[in-house]
Amino acid sequence: MHTRLIINPTSGPADKPDLSTEIVEALHNQGIEAELCTTAPDEDGERLAAEAAKAGAELVIVAGGDGTIEAVARGLMHTQTVLGIIPMGTRNNIAASLNIPNDLSQAIQTLVEGVRGRFDMGKANNHYFVEVVGVGLEATLFPCGDEVKEGIKKNYWAAFKSIFSGIQTFLQFKQHRLVLRLDGIRMRRLRILQVNICNSPRYGVQFALAPDAKMNDGKLDVIYIDNPSKWDHLCHFFKAMRGERLPHERLNTHRAAKIEIKSYPPLEVHADGQYLGVTPITVEVIPDALLICVPTPELLLKFVDANNSYGLTEQADGISTDRPSISV
Repeated sequence: MHTRLIINPTSGPADKPDLSTEIVEALHNQGIEAELCTTAPDEDGERLAAEAAKAGAELVIVAGGDGTIEAVARGLMHTQTVLGIIPMGTRNNIAASLNIPNDLSQAIQTLVEGVRGRFDMGKANNHYFVEVVGVGLEATLFPCGDEVKEGIKKNYWAAFKSIFSGIQTFLQFKQHRLVLRLDGIRMRRLRILQVNICNSPRYGVQFALAPDAKMNDGKLDVIYIDNPSKWDHLCHFFKAMRGERLPHERLNTHRAAKIEIKSYPPLEVHADGQYLGVTPITVEVIPDALLICVPTPELLLKFVDANNSYGLTEQADGISTDRPSISV
């Protein structure tokens, strides 16, 4: 079987050792001989994946974090090449949403004994995404978050200044008037701080913002609080970080295949952490965009019995059974 392995050795904590050799050997022990390619955040995992698919690869395995997985996924859209995932990042939200374990041996076992299923992606204007689109406060704060991460690695004083800047931005951010259209139906005018459009149940620092989101239901989950206070937003934020349900009298959730957003004044937009500009924006689901290897229910139970702490979603709620997976 023609297989390409794309590894980002810089994924995960800075002090993590390079596992490339260990991964290649572990795959070899399971009968998988893969052509090894390395990538990095500033290189093109999408191109490496697309080249492999064009060359007839049956399987492309990506070993990296969410950003690397997203890039490789874009390269495999609408192909018959299967995406295999070995999580190596800090958060591993995509793997968790698909119930793929963080443990290396179990992730490789999934490649051997799992099933191939069709899963959706999303499109925000002309950008394809796997996890989420954020409109409003979250997108405005993203540069501060990136600066904090870089500052922690290099300069704690710079990180502190970025945190202070983020607090200032949060306190100064005002509600915006917004018009939301779902599958062509215009909703009433809203006053919001933020709207999220989710393909996966988890994103960011393991936010469980849309715990019922399915990556293979042909829909995107839309979440917002109408006319929120800053306190409402903070409570919403911390509950999502803890993976809790988000009960709120003004919390609105919808499912739609196409979402159109206009706001006054314009709001900033990100998709999977990448800045996309400002509203207006149109977000659409791309059904059945990817073939991904995921655990069978029986294999998932075996993993849970073996080790309950490797980061799966608690109720395996990242995979819907509404549409059958394609067997290997």
